[in-house]
Amino acid sequence: AVVSTQSTGEMIYLENTVGGKEMVSVQLDMTIYDLPCDFVTLDIQDGHGRYDIDEHATRHPHAASGDQDDHHNVEKIESEEGGCQFKGVIHVRHMKGNFHFTPRGEHHHPNTTIAHRIDLLKFGDEMNWFDRDDEPEGTFNTLGLEDRSSVEGETHDYLLKLVRTEVYDDNTEEDIYPYQYTYTHRHFVGHHKGKPLPPRIFFRLDFSPLTLKYTRVHESVLVFLFRHLALIGGTFAVLKLFYNGAHVAKEGKFQ
Repeated sequence: AVVSTQSTGEMIYLENTVGGKEMVSVQLDMTIYDLPCDFVTLDIQDGHGRYDIDEHATRHPHAASGDQDDHHNVEKIESEEGGCQFKGVIHVRHMKGNFHFTPRGEHHHPNTTIAHRIDLLKFGDEMNWFDRDDEPEGTFNTLGLEDRSSVEGETHDYLLKLVRTEVYDDNTEEDIYPYQYTYTHRHFVGHHKGKPLPPRIFFRLDFSPLTLKYTRVHESVLVFLFRHLALIGGTFAVLKLFYNGAHVAKEGKFQ
């Protein structure tokens, strides 16, 4: 029987086979407060010439789950407050690129605001093996619960540094490959030829050539008991030495 599971960082190694060949899944759940779904798009761009505009399927707040187009992996869900929630999965190449949110139509002007909240932003394989308390320590959802206010015309620019992470389960002998990331954020009002630009939200992706490896180790009941009994025994041994030493010191004081 398994009592507990530990994830231990083992090594960092250089990965030469991924490059721009592999598609990386991006799990996202993000709400843009100020724009209805008809007037904001999710666009994807990379160094191989890809430029996809409006990756989504739209669902209205009171629509049944089967009423939307299931061809797309990202839903645009109109919120009761008039904003737009993007929820689902997109795919990007393992190379420099970006995905961004752009106001369209009557909102494509410098007076638009683009305040937003990020509930989920994860890259790579889902970590279904793990309970929340069992997940290896790391930065897999670093931007989760980010909430940004915004002024008119203000663009938000997130630069993400991503590291591929191999998580190996020694019990099933299976691997998964989520990505850890850190980020920097800047915000500014953009101009072109002296004229202000409409705001956007950019997520710029910079993939590291390194891979960090974790091994998920399972403990049996017997190993768990022996390890903890040894720890308890060691504690009592130290206490015994302490009390014996104190007793000798006390006797020496009275002699």
